[in-house]
Amino acid sequence: MTSTQPRPPSGHPAPVGPARASGADGPRPARVGILTSGGDSQGMNAAVRAVVRTTLTLGGEAFAVHEGWAGAVAGGAQIRQLGWDDVAGVLHRGGTVLGTARCAEFRDRAGRRAAAGNLVRRGIDRLVVIGGDGSLRGAEELRREWPTLLDELVASGEVSGHDRLSHPRLRVAGLVGSIDNDMAGTEMTIGADSALHRICAALDGLRSTAASHQRTFVVEVMGRHCGYLALMAAVAGGADAALVPEAPPAEGWQDLLVRRLQASRAAGLRDLIVIVAEGAVDRLGRPVRSADVGTLLTERLGGEGSRVTVLGHVQRGGRPSAYDRWMPTLLGHAAAQEVLGDGDLPAVVVGVRSNRVTLTPLPEAVRAVDAVREAAEKGDFDVARAARGRSFATLSASLEDLCTPPGLLGAVGEERPTAATALVGGASTGGQGPGGGDGAQPVPRARRVGVLHAGGPAPGMNAVVRALVRSAAVGGTRVVGVVGSVPALVSGPVRELGWAEVDDWIDLPGAELGSRRTVLRAEDAGRVAATVAEHRLDALVLVGGIEAYRSAAVLDAAAAQHPALRLPTVCLPAAIDNNLPGTDLSVGADTALNTVVEALDRLRSSASAARRCFVVETMGGPCGYLPMMAGMAAGAERVYLPEDRITIHRLARDAGQMTEAFAGDRTQWLAIRGDQSSASYTADVLARIFEQEGGDLFDVRQTVLGHVQQGGVPTPFDRLLATRLAQVALAEVDRRLAAGQSGACLVGEVGGRPTVTPIDRLEVELDDRADRPRRQWWLELRTVHERVGGRAARA
Repeated sequence: MTSTQPRPPSGHPAPVGPARASGADGPRPARVGILTSGGDSQGMNAAVRAVVRTTLTLGGEAFAVHEGWAGAVAGGAQIRQLGWDDVAGVLHRGGTVLGTARCAEFRDRAGRRAAAGNLVRRGIDRLVVIGGDGSLRGAEELRREWPTLLDELVASGEVSGHDRLSHPRLRVAGLVGSIDNDMAGTEMTIGADSALHRICAALDGLRSTAASHQRTFVVEVMGRHCGYLALMAAVAGGADAALVPEAPPAEGWQDLLVRRLQASRAAGLRDLIVIVAEGAVDRLGRPVRSADVGTLLTERLGGEGSRVTVLGHVQRGGRPSAYDRWMPTLLGHAAAQEVLGDGDLPAVVVGVRSNRVTLTPLPEAVRAVDAVREAAEKGDFDVARAARGRSFATLSASLEDLCTPPGLLGAVGEERPTAATALVGGASTGGQGPGGGDGAQPVPRARRVGVLHAGGPAPGMNAVVRALVRSAAVGGTRVVGVVGSVPALVSGPVRELGWAEVDDWIDLPGAELGSRRTVLRAEDAGRVAATVAEHRLDALVLVGGIEAYRSAAVLDAAAAQHPALRLPTVCLPAAIDNNLPGTDLSVGADTALNTVVEALDRLRSSASAARRCFVVETMGGPCGYLPMMAGMAAGAERVYLPEDRITIHRLARDAGQMTEAFAGDRTQWLAIRGDQSSASYTADVLARIFEQEGGDLFDVRQTVLGHVQQGGVPTPFDRLLATRLAQVALAEVDRRLAAGQSGACLVGEVGGRPTVTPIDRLEVELDDRADRPRRQWWLELRTVHERVGGRAARA
């Protein structure tokens, strides 16, 4: 969820000296308490690690409060100091290493007074709380009551007057740890992405057995008050319907659901899946239970009947995804900075919006959460969906498009506009409009949109095509696949793609239409024009990397000589390198990152009984996104990027710090190198330098991960991004055709919003030295990595 009025982080710079708090004996290091409370979620440990290490780096002291608020109330051994290495090796672990518990005592003032006393006696007056709605509300209540609680403790003799004067206020920062993604102040809560990984893995498995038996599965997922998991899982998992609290079905929904599934079966689908959020209700507030839906479908659909699967707490468990490692690291770093600042500010929710940190006063976030529930209770479901955030509202409409077989009228729940229609006019052009036209022109026949891939394969390319085919079918547009990348655009083959044919493409790795690293030659433009005319194509969508973008530029330039090429041409970013302009993220990059992080986890475990340095080379080409984010997510000590110059002086320093660390109690060291970081300092050279300097202290192993990073089943994030961008591309095609406009453009998402960039901005947006954007948002995270993961010695 997003907040209503977020503010940017204060960005406190690292103090010249240690962070200090005043005391009777002069300044002393500021002390920060960290606790995890409420239900556990994957990624909490990454946040704890970041808070501890940032606090130490900035000169403060970090304290663990074990078992959540119960530990604060109990005090004693439940509160202990943490050092740099106490949080080593926790990034890959699920749950929370600090423990969590529900605490009824903390709800009463007496319990909060006990917690305040235990904290102040340890000198803690800054708190980072990682938990859900209730945990953060409790933190704000403790902050507000802090002065009067301390007055009571002084009056009873439990706390000295000196302690009262030394800790006049409590500073609080909250991080939202909840797989439900149901809290305002952040677009993504800690654990939600990992939960989607678990759900989609289950759905992928169920689809194969459902197809074998022509069976319907009803799957219940968590989400008592929020339908985020159910909705996103339905889109990313290729489900055929979803029932969520924010869009309760109207009277007679059972008939509409059965009708849709029957139409899907008639269209050729063998597997049918219905997702039900545990908190789903109808318009009258009556629960819609997965068991009841299963009984309904068994009675009405016949055949093999339906099966009900309740995923339960498996959604909370297991290792966190790459996103649920680097994002909580970013948030934990910002939270530590915030509480180490000065002033008496209200508690804040440290959240993320479009991969950037935002701070929202906790009272505002609480009011926004309450507003969603009140809107749902009043039956104002449009407001409830909008309050969940732009992505939620957009994908609610997307699900209707993706699930409705051609020709079927009506849908489960209320009527809504198609996602493509909703997006028309909502994308920015960066200040420059697309190519011109003379106004709206009627299209007398069904539109035909050609789609092809170009560049290296990227997981999620198939999901893009599926979303194009399914979304286009709602308006009667036909999608034509160019099989064989750019060469096939010159000479074929080309064929129309069916609605049912692409059903299982949502989780297929690779590129079913084929992809090659070929840029269209200007001399072949005439033959492309002939292909376009022969197959009566009204528009083209090129899905891929820089080769797709440059091919579109060739077509745009050739349109003056070849009238058939005067059509809308849209480029959609799909590249694991994430090196394309006009977008923050490319389809495929998240899957590649998760593949890298999984490999790094296995490497670390392989040396659990050894003293070893790993030098690992990732892909990424001229862009350092993959090595940088992998370093954040896997806890690498050093990362070498193409954007940063590697020098012998830097390597000598790194080797010296590595040797010093191993001379102490370090047992592992991880260095990650992007494959184009340096032509001279290869992975082999780095390994030899480190091995020479280390002598007998440790051994060195080098690993080049290679093309495994381009494969694999796309992650939920890449499936959702593919769906959103496909519908942005289709909306732009529709807009241009309706306006009689041609020309080529690039679509993407920047700052969480869809963007459209004219093709003539391509070379302007690219770095002069390499095929990567001039401005890359993730480069700002280098400071975070240096403070949290890159230090060689303890603070």
